[in-house]
Amino acid sequence: MLLRLENKPEERFHGAFQNCLPTRSRWFPSSKTKKRRGNTIVAEGEPGTMTVGFEASTSAGWIARGDQLPEEQRVPFNRPTVRQVYDALPFVRRYSLYWLKHIGKREKLFINTFQPLKHKPHYGVPCGTIGSGSIGRDFRGGFCKFGLRPGMIEHKVDVLKADQFVVTVRRDLETIYQKVLSAAEFTPQAGSVLSAWDFSFPAENLQYRGLFPRAWTTYDIPECGLKIVCRQISPVIPNDYRESSLPTSVFVFEIENLSAGCLDVSITFAFRNGTGHKRWKSEGNCVSRNFEDEDVVGICLDHTISGMGCTYALSAKRTHGAAVSVCRSFDPSGTGEKLWEQMKKSGRVEDIADEPLLNELGVAISVQATVEANSTLENPIEFALVWHMPIVEFGSKKRTFRRRYTRFYGTEPEVAQKISCHALTSYNLWEQKIVDWQKPVLSHPRIPDWYKSAIFNELYFLVDGGTVWFEFDESWTFEERQLSDYSADLLKAYGRFGYLESWEYRMVNTYDVHFYASFALAELWPALQHVIQAEITDHVEHYDEKTIRFHMEGDLAPQKTRLRVPHDLGNPAQDPWIDTNAYVMHDTGKWKDLNLKFVLTTYRDYAVLRSDVEDRRRFLEFAWPVVKSLIEEGLRAWDKDGDGMIENFGAADQTYDAWRMNGVSAYCGSLWLAALRVTVEMARDIGETKVAKKYNETLEKAKEVYVSRLWNGEYFNFDEHSRSKQSIMADQLCGYWFLETINPKMASEIIDPEKVRKALDKIYNFNVKKFASGRMGAVNGMCPNGKIDRNYIQADEMWTGISYALASFFIQQGEVQRGFDTAWGPYDASYNRFGLQYQTPEALYERKFYRAIGYMRPLSIWAIQWSLKRFCQLENQDSAFLKDVCVEDPDLRSLEDDEGIVCISADDEAGGSSSNESS
Repeated sequence: MLLRLENKPEERFHGAFQNCLPTRSRWFPSSKTKKRRGNTIVAEGEPGTMTVGFEASTSAGWIARGDQLPEEQRVPFNRPTVRQVYDALPFVRRYSLYWLKHIGKREKLFINTFQPLKHKPHYGVPCGTIGSGSIGRDFRGGFCKFGLRPGMIEHKVDVLKADQFVVTVRRDLETIYQKVLSAAEFTPQAGSVLSAWDFSFPAENLQYRGLFPRAWTTYDIPECGLKIVCRQISPVIPNDYRESSLPTSVFVFEIENLSAGCLDVSITFAFRNGTGHKRWKSEGNCVSRNFEDEDVVGICLDHTISGMGCTYALSAKRTHGAAVSVCRSFDPSGTGEKLWEQMKKSGRVEDIADEPLLNELGVAISVQATVEANSTLENPIEFALVWHMPIVEFGSKKRTFRRRYTRFYGTEPEVAQKISCHALTSYNLWEQKIVDWQKPVLSHPRIPDWYKSAIFNELYFLVDGGTVWFEFDESWTFEERQLSDYSADLLKAYGRFGYLESWEYRMVNTYDVHFYASFALAELWPALQHVIQAEITDHVEHYDEKTIRFHMEGDLAPQKTRLRVPHDLGNPAQDPWIDTNAYVMHDTGKWKDLNLKFVLTTYRDYAVLRSDVEDRRRFLEFAWPVVKSLIEEGLRAWDKDGDGMIENFGAADQTYDAWRMNGVSAYCGSLWLAALRVTVEMARDIGETKVAKKYNETLEKAKEVYVSRLWNGEYFNFDEHSRSKQSIMADQLCGYWFLETINPKMASEIIDPEKVRKALDKIYNFNVKKFASGRMGAVNGMCPNGKIDRNYIQADEMWTGISYALASFFIQQGEVQRGFDTAWGPYDASYNRFGLQYQTPEALYERKFYRAIGYMRPLSIWAIQWSLKRFCQLENQDSAFLKDVCVEDPDLRSLEDDEGIVCISADDEAGGSSSNESS
């Protein structure tokens, strides 16, 4: 059951403070009371504004009460069909041997297929910035899921009992209330730790709103007449390549006293060494040290994590009327009684609570202020958390890397206090920049409220995706033989960027997935997108002759083939950028889409992202030889009959790596057509007119083949020969979609736009509407009879990132409402029904299952924003393209089937055949 926040009007904040609270539904609805799935969404009047020194729209955000539970319990996928099990038996045998070799070393696996990660339904907006490491937050309060080791997310780490905020309330020199500001639950094993602390804050009195990169937690303490709002801010700011790299988050506490008496309120911030992982709990020596710098007071905790030096810094701003006290030692694994009693005695902490231990240490900082009766604390209580871990290494421990922020601050331990001071004096400016960035979307009257939440909250992955951002090191130029001068110059200016495919698919910059996700970087930090593209360009010619037996087909081949785009740049448990292609499920040298996606992305970055004429020309001259080689290689290796169109060879030789394609396929064929078209354009721009003519002739032949082999009058068949050959594939026009994001005219030249329109109609009416009653995005494959294609694993999945991309495709075609309705499904399912917020999975099934939480591809939601800006005049609030958009959720209104075909539920189809041959 999904709980709603339905406080009585008299229980809400008063005055300006009311505007800091989240509303009482999961996101802000329009001003009508609505019924939804048996629950009431209450809405009265217009949304308010937040009062944080400036005004900003609050018409979006993911909302939860502290006792909220998912509507539906989901688990990782574990129920393949009998046919799918039979097909997978050779793989299972080969992979099992590999898996058994890594008993006790599971982190070294690039994918742990047999032990998939299970989601945790209480995640909130993570702390951190791009590539600085991340620290997770439980929306009920508390810190969890540390991602400080490069490329590793410690998802199994629950809320740490020692890493908390504590409130102490005193009246007339006596403590009347003291609790940890968290409603998180703890495992029985944690019961004896800090047993003196009171963790009983009522979950129903806690309300949360997340709008990345900020979050608001509201604590209602009626017995004291207090309301407290904790605002979390991380400086994730578009086009800011300095502040967005800093390892810090700020927490601002605003307090309102609704009682008739004066109250002394203390907020204490406590933290311990390590990350909660048992291996680093008592690793190395721990040392604490105090610091002061003008109005900033703090405590540093020096320790190590996996042998890498790390300094946590807790700091607070000294304001008029507030007293700051610091504790530099308490036992984080003891009862916590001495520190608890110090707070209870005076509302302050003392220098030493417990004698410091050698390898475990907790520190705390407390701010106490007086709040007059029926008033709001004039100066909020402000804390900064910094994690200074400047020099890191991957699992192989062969090389060290400096995080990007060291370019500006250096690597010395004192950097932690410098960043602390900067954070507490700069966060107001950060917030102003964040508001300016988000306001055009949040204030737009014709954009659905769910989208206003989704577009920003899905960016969590750029912080919490095992992201790394390193400062250039001259040693790379001789350690990495593929590194070009062009790329080295970019790395010197902007650093090296990488992120995981998924928390459990541990591969850096997985390129077939990044193709979709790249719109987030292209829109917000284009220099980082350019860095990735340049480095991938370098790796095309690079090869690794080491012979590998690949798990799926069992074939032997080089780990990295020359003239192939790498699948990924390595496993963080090894040595990324040197040991590439960690993905050894398939020989990706045979994949058809990687090279073509690279060609298309190169053209986009050249034609759209490079604004300076000389800069554009230099990039084209750098990339063109590689583009040309890839097209030539495609014609040589993949066009077996010489008709200009490439074929698939009966394997899962593309990003749908469990869905076999045989012969000409809609997905790879559309990518080939689009890649040929942009290659013609680049050849013309570079001055190679004969090459342009040759590829244009090839394109004309390929277009005829694509239509004659696949077009059936309504859509393009999945392929020619596989079991899914007649399936309606959601991503069948991937190449056309991507090319249209760059140049609609060029897209219209590769496939007849009328055929595109008909195919999209079919996809919407079948893959979207007939899947989960139209409430979960577009299933990958749907049979012509309206049943889900279950011939192969992945055909029956809904891929969140593909549904977002498809939504942007609808928008580009002028079908804006269809686009929003398609994208709403995966967001609503993940964030509001299944407890998968801030861990969006790669795939959802119609019932029971998900696959691969914390995934890269959902960043493709920024393709929607790209399309709205370029096709719908988003900057104009009176845009004619958006005037008919319905801002309420699709399940609050009727979704009629355009073709009058009855939607088939999972129960209806459970016993039926879904093969194309029988349809």
